[in-house]
Amino acid sequence: MLSETDKFLVNSIKKGDFKSFEIIFKSYYSVLCKYSFGIIDDINMAEDLVSEVMASIWETAEKIDIHTSLKSYLYKSVHNSSINYLKRQKHKFLELDKESLERINELLTWEESPSEKILNLELDEIIHKAMDLLPPECKKIFLLSRQEGLSHKEIAEKLNLSPNTVKVQIFRALSKIREILKKYT
Repeated sequence: MLSETDKFLVNSIKKGDFKSFEIIFKSYYSVLCKYSFGIIDDINMAEDLVSEVMASIWETAEKIDIHTSLKSYLYKSVHNSSINYLKRQKHKFLELDKESLERINELLTWEESPSEKILNLELDEIIHKAMDLLPPECKKIFLLSRQEGLSHKEIAEKLNLSPNTVKVQIFRALSKIREILKKYT
């Protein structure tokens, strides 16, 4: 059964209230990452999976139908996401037979055709334009994460911010970039 606080937060998110989403994100992100890490034993992937679950909640908020507690809903979502990740990894591993390894080697030595190079350049240009539309601080955090490969904690220390602020800014950047890329796909 949803508590009154959970009902308020869920209904606010359904109405597009980002502050309510931030409250949920800040309250649960760390513990959900630890939970996912306990299942998949990969902290970076656990952070990615939890971020994807949170992003999905924000992007499909109007469709969310929670009958238990918000906490249970989030844990179940992260659990399912983590288990699905493990299944995909197991499936990938089992498919790596001799033929697959040969195909991987072919792909590693394969060169792009001129048209593929042009398409990749156009896609890079679109992504850079999307990043230019981000607020300066958000763009800076996103670039530190994606281009320099810094963790959320490292970015937070470098910029003297809280790790949750970094996580929210990266989430905002990814949401904005996805929104822009949808126009081109």
